[in-house]
Amino acid sequence: MNKQIAVIMPVYKAHDTIKRTLSSIAMQSHIDFNVYLMVDGEEEGSYDYLHDLFDNLIDMNIYYLSKNAGPGVARQQGIEISKEPYITFIDADDTYLSSLALYYQHKPFDDNIAVVSCSFLEEKSDYNLHLRENDMVWMHGKMYKRSFLEKYGIAFNDTRANEDVGFNTQCQCFANEHEQIYLSKDTTYLWQWRDTSIVRSDNQSYAFNESIDGYVTNKIYAFNRVIAQDKLDDAVKFFILCGLSHLFRKYLIAMMKAPKRLRHIKKWAKVYYDELYDKVDQEYKDKAEASIIYKEGLRKPEHLDEYKKWLKMISRYGNK
Repeated sequence: MNKQIAVIMPVYKAHDTIKRTLSSIAMQSHIDFNVYLMVDGEEEGSYDYLHDLFDNLIDMNIYYLSKNAGPGVARQQGIEISKEPYITFIDADDTYLSSLALYYQHKPFDDNIAVVSCSFLEEKSDYNLHLRENDMVWMHGKMYKRSFLEKYGIAFNDTRANEDVGFNTQCQCFANEHEQIYLSKDTTYLWQWRDTSIVRSDNQSYAFNESIDGYVTNKIYAFNRVIAQDKLDDAVKFFILCGLSHLFRKYLIAMMKAPKRLRHIKKWAKVYYDELYDKVDQEYKDKAEASIIYKEGLRKPEHLDEYKKWLKMISRYGNK
């Protein structure tokens, strides 16, 4: 039987959690799928013991990448190795929430749906669960039509941080009336807490250093791939402006929580400004920026004035 879904899992030092993750995959019902474990630079054969545990439950393929290159590269190689018409991703320390998770991710697809984004739960350090709805940042709970990815050349960047942002930004930019992103209220995925995760901890170094670098790098990567296909319509301009307003909000947060990181944010905001913001015409900026700032959660009247002052500072940053 031809399987419908490729479940791609980047794997790195996951021996403590991967059996739990695979167990949640093994319980999936009412849908046909193959599992691809993309082992990211660990010793050849180091996960082969999983065949004895799971081969009678799921169709699982294990591939060993020659060097550790990060989850984006592992996911991209999983896309290229697999052949199924639909693709989804799960991390090796997370789980699906029910036996119908993949079924609900796949169910909304029709001729006009290109991506389904389900809600997911984020587990916090106190083990409380936070519902994430209408998210187009993380890979969690999302399923992609392979033909859509191939048509527009949507691919992961080879960075080690925020590659999710670059991939999903491309999807947002290329989505259209006939290739839509469907935001589902079904909750299918549990983003498990892990004490050693620098992404999840209250880590000022990551949140205002590596995360900023990765965010800007992947936004530039995504938008350049989009613009290279002669696409710079109002939808793309909107997403470009949203990216800079997000950096402004990060800047405001850093002023209170991590003032030593402000210079780093300004440096990368300047890179974003030069590479992307200048591509948007002033007429569109004048029309859209106020609503974009409001959408970012900056809803006081003075926020727009502060943003405009910040833009002038950023435009001149680093100039003599």
